Amino acid sequence: MSSSYGYRYYNTAGVKMRDSFAEYVEKFKGTHPIRSKQNAGVIPLGNRNKHHMASISMPDADTICLNFYGHPLVTWKPDDSFEVFPPRYYSAYAVANLQQFLPARMEFDWNRGRVVVKHNDNSYLLEKDKTIKFKKVGPETYELVAACSEYAIRKKRGSEKKFVKECSKFLDWMELVQSIDNQNQNPEKEMQGGIDVLYKELGLMSTLEFEKWSETGEGKSHPERWEQNRLRAHAPHATSEIWRARDSFHTDGCKLVLNWITEPMSDKWVAALYIMMFNAGKRSYDHPNYKWGIKLTRDAAEAYIAELVKHVYFEHCFDRVPLGAGEIPTKQNVEYQTTYRLTL
Repeated sequence: MSSSYGYRYYNTAGVKMRDSFAEYVEKFKGTHPIRSKQNAGVIPLGNRNKHHMASISMPDADTICLNFYGHPLVTWKPDDSFEVFPPRYYSAYAVANLQQFLPARMEFDWNRGRVVVKHNDNSYLLEKDKTIKFKKVGPETYELVAACSEYAIRKKRGSEKKFVKECSKFLDWMELVQSIDNQNQNPEKEMQGGIDVLYKELGLMSTLEFEKWSETGEGKSHPERWEQNRLRAHAPHATSEIWRARDSFHTDGCKLVLNWITEPMSDKWVAALYIMMFNAGKRSYDHPNYKWGIKLTRDAAEAYIAELVKHVYFEHCFDRVPLGAGEIPTKQNVEYQTTYRLTL
């Protein structure tokens, strides 16, 4: 395993590495369960005082589960095949504590925010909703039974330019509007108003309505209030330059903005301008006048439109190139497939 955060791996739970169904059955049947009200019947896989972290269970006669924090991490079958699941806590720190759950000559690794299972010279991506299956074929020898096919996402050169060109009338109008001398240089209310227009079109609460609702008993106890508040802040897409913003997209919001700026001029152009200004405008301080200002240049607007286009028209703008067995893709361009939902 490559070094993550300065260490190779831990074995906090004191788990012993085994490599067959029979060995785990022997471990299961030969270990006394925990005697406590909270964890009655739990059988530790390693140290007894770490049973909450590592435990073993046998839901039926043909299945052994090696559990990490109560969730199956590896399941074994009588034919010595085993399936690897994503860890409950998907992080570099968790990965460093999982090595003993796998048989010898296999290991977990952390690759750019993703869990990877390594076997010989091959690496297999273990995404949060995927599993990988292996089978023992000899002493410390295993073969892959099933894993997801992996693809590299490669952009088609200039594929977004046709769509951006369709927005030229909007961009010309945008430059003209911003050239007016008496324009408000820091239009905070206008930018929020533009985003509220988007919220209304999406059937969501306005900013003021959301704030009032958040102060009610229902709002304060709602499990998604904080997450939705964070996601609403930069709909439908925030550039990576904005502090604490994510490179993800609200698909319906992106489609709406693109529709507005390719249709004939209307009041929706105003809303689109302020939405784009808020999410892609360049903020600067006017020292002579002691004021903050924001400006959306044509280049910045075109770049922002191109981002929306690459998400909405992903299939047109990118190719999926199959990778060989045991290869894992880079994270290049995956952000254009990253979406989020707004429900409030």
